[in-house]
Amino acid sequence: MAWVKLIAALMTADLLQRTKGCLAALASSLAALALLPAPAAMAADGYWLDQYNALLFMGLLRLDAELGEMRQKGAEVVMLQADSLPDPMLRWIAWRAKRAGLKPVAWIQRPSKANLKRVGQLVAFQALQVDDHFFASPPVEIARLRADLAPRQLWCSFQPGQYSWHAARHCDHVDIQVYRKDCLNTSNFAYELGIAGQRNTAVAVYHDGSKADDRSLDCFRQEFSQIGNRLFVFKWKNPEHWLTPITRSFWNGLSYLRSTSTRLI
Repeated sequence: MAWVKLIAALMTADLLQRTKGCLAALASSLAALALLPAPAAMAADGYWLDQYNALLFMGLLRLDAELGEMRQKGAEVVMLQADSLPDPMLRWIAWRAKRAGLKPVAWIQRPSKANLKRVGQLVAFQALQVDDHFFASPPVEIARLRADLAPRQLWCSFQPGQYSWHAARHCDHVDIQVYRKDCLNTSNFAYELGIAGQRNTAVAVYHDGSKADDRSLDCFRQEFSQIGNRLFVFKWKNPEHWLTPITRSFWNGLSYLRSTSTRLI
């Protein structure tokens, strides 16, 4: 019977060894899965708030609701067109954006020296953004602008033909506006510019709230997840889309009143 006990002991030891091996393999697999990148969320990195929508939202007492909706949809940043709005209004919107959990960025589209200096002095904003209007004819040296803003950030949005490493190295955020092309041509253009795979250089993707842009965004995400570039998705609540249901109801009601009055006459 001793040999039976010996065989049983050997089988038990072998079973324990196999079990340990399986558990180790399972642990390694789980650790590898934990390191995999999470799937990209279908959300906006930021919203562009043009000055006309800003005035409209404030006039309708809807600014807080709109900023809250931006945050709920995944936005981290609100980029406010700051060219013509008065300083007190800019500071108010920046304050409300922070309370909503958004990073306020002042976006300049008319980059005169005076405008850059005025908005650049508003400490309520955590960054100032310049775009293709600036790089078309810089009113000040970009290195000087960056130094004047410190410790706040300088964001730069280039048109493809304007992009250069020499200018981009002064920027805390860099994106290239190649979204005016279709999805496939946009990804091809990233290779032509020599930025493919550069995580610190984002491809700006514009979304105006339409269903067509939803489809384009799906394609952009798929293409650039393979290339390796980061997408910077910025949405704009285009009045053409969000006001259409309201104006349609207005005109339908007006048409009904006209037809009713005609029958009564």
